[in-house]
Amino acid sequence: MRLLFYFVPMLLLQYCFLGSLAIATFKNLTKDQSALLAFKDHVIDPRGILTNNWSILYPVCSWVGISCGVRHRRVTALNLSDMGLGGAIPPHLGNLSFLVYLNVSYNNFHGHLPSELGQLRGRLKFISFSYNKLSESLPAWIGVLSKLQKLGLRHNNFTGPIPNSLFNLSKLEGLDLRFNNLDGGISSKFGNLSKLERLNLGNNNLQGEIPKEIGTLQNLKYLLLESNNLCGPIPPTIFNISSITIITLYENQLSGHLPSMTGHSLPNIGFLSLFKNKLIGTIPNSISNASKLHTLELSENSFSGLVPNSFGDLRFLSFLNLGNNQLTTESSIAGWSFLSSLTNCRNLTYLALASNPLGGVLPSLIGNFSTSLQQLLAHDCKLKGGVPQEIGNLGGLIALSLRNNELNGTIPTTVGRLKQIQAIDLQKNNLRGTIPNDICHLKGLNILSLSENKLSRHIPQCLVTLISLRELYLDSNEFTSGIPSSMWSLEYILQINLSSNLLSDSLPSNIQNLKVLTYLDLSRNQLSGDIPVINAGLKDLANLSLAGNQFEGPIPESFGSLPSLESLDLSENNLSGKIPKSLEKLLYLKQLNLSHNRLEGEIPTKGPFKNFLAQSFLWNYALCGAPRLQVPPCKKLNNSKGSKKTALFVLKYIFPCIISTILIAMVIIFIVVLDQYTKQHFLMELMLQ
Repeated sequence: MRLLFYFVPMLLLQYCFLGSLAIATFKNLTKDQSALLAFKDHVIDPRGILTNNWSILYPVCSWVGISCGVRHRRVTALNLSDMGLGGAIPPHLGNLSFLVYLNVSYNNFHGHLPSELGQLRGRLKFISFSYNKLSESLPAWIGVLSKLQKLGLRHNNFTGPIPNSLFNLSKLEGLDLRFNNLDGGISSKFGNLSKLERLNLGNNNLQGEIPKEIGTLQNLKYLLLESNNLCGPIPPTIFNISSITIITLYENQLSGHLPSMTGHSLPNIGFLSLFKNKLIGTIPNSISNASKLHTLELSENSFSGLVPNSFGDLRFLSFLNLGNNQLTTESSIAGWSFLSSLTNCRNLTYLALASNPLGGVLPSLIGNFSTSLQQLLAHDCKLKGGVPQEIGNLGGLIALSLRNNELNGTIPTTVGRLKQIQAIDLQKNNLRGTIPNDICHLKGLNILSLSENKLSRHIPQCLVTLISLRELYLDSNEFTSGIPSSMWSLEYILQINLSSNLLSDSLPSNIQNLKVLTYLDLSRNQLSGDIPVINAGLKDLANLSLAGNQFEGPIPESFGSLPSLESLDLSENNLSGKIPKSLEKLLYLKQLNLSHNRLEGEIPTKGPFKNFLAQSFLWNYALCGAPRLQVPPCKKLNNSKGSKKTALFVLKYIFPCIISTILIAMVIIFIVVLDQYTKQHFLMELMLQ
């Protein structure tokens, strides 16, 4: 009995406690519910996601995008990413006092970040407003969010400097402010953020030097400062960060030398991009200390000296871009010895040496690269000698560019072994001989550019087998005979340039088979005959040049049916007749050259002809038109038109009347004469009787 006396009060006390706790939880849930409903009422919800789900008929913790804590059943996470929401960020989010995670990225919110979010300083660890349209300056109240670990505001329109209060966030691990319009400098106080792992400030308008204090961030993995206006030297201290994996400093104004990595251990860095700066000096051999480096971009600087042989120690290297520098070689043979070391990089897929004055001869050891090599770019390198036969060993090659060098000899037949190749660019060299038929084995070839060489004889008929070919450039060579008929069976080709050769014969009508053609240049050849009818089947043709040939006859009326035509050059031929009025329908025609022909008659005046000048029509037979075109005025046609109408009226109405009158008069005269003759004859008979 005494036990029951003590037990009942305890039971009642526990019941009261649990009841009060439930009431408190209900009140708190009601507070969260009110904040969320107010948020819903103040945003634009075109998809109706919140409208159809956030309802008092359902528990808050079951609403879409909402997560609640297990203990207190309070809203701890709000994830509204990619829901198409818009409008300003409502301040009511500041009432979600238990919120730990807030993600409103990939929406259409605009305006500023409300200061009420500063009320969430007790628990908030994650914020992402990335990929919205938020603007104004970054608010100072961000610095009060003492528990914040990750802040993502990338791809917005924030302006102004990075606020100093941000450096109070001692627990911050990730900061992403890329793709905004922030300006000012990068503060040395970033060194205070000792737990920072990701610092992403790229694609802004930040200025000044990179502070050396960033080198004290020993947990830093990502340093992304690309596409700003940063200047000065690269601080050597950033190569003290053993944890770093990615450094992007490209598209800035950084100057000075690339710091030596001697004595620095960079065991984890895999991606280093410094292109498009103002760096000078030699590339340090110590770069091989970055043993896990797989991507190295040093292009568009002013590096000089030799390509380091130590690159061969980077066994994971897959992407190397040294283009657009001042790198040189010691001699024609030894200078390319670095290629021998690079062949040790068996994962190398991309090698760009273009636009360096390397000189020398491309060695045969180029064929020692692994079949993993996909792109080899060595254009504008002052290369001499021939294209080595061993190039055919690179079975994985997708793109080969050796243009604008001093290469001679013939195109090696071994190119036919490059079964994966999609683009070959050998233009602007001194290559001779013919195009080897072996090229026709390259079924995946998209682009073939052999312009500005000394290639001769005929264009191979077998090009028709290149069903993937989209662009063909054979201009400025010495090709003779006619254009192969198979050329007009390349139904998916987009661009053809055969200009400045010695091609002859006529142009066939089956040119219309090239249904997707956008560019055709056959100028400066010896083509003759009439220009064939080209109709609306070539609906994408934008540029057509037949200039400098021996075409004769009229300009086809069908040219007016080419709806996309922007440039038409028929100059320096023997064309005659009138300029077709149908050309007035070419709404996109911006360039027209009909000069040096034997055209006559009135120059059309409507459509694009309103904008053409005299240069389009110079040196023709008998064109006439407006004074601005520097041709004689056309004879007035008004009187002749009136005379024509009068003549037609006379022929149609007056002349038949005159003829009818004459006929009637003749009949009457005939009757009268006949009557008189009959009377006289009758009288004569009476007298004779």
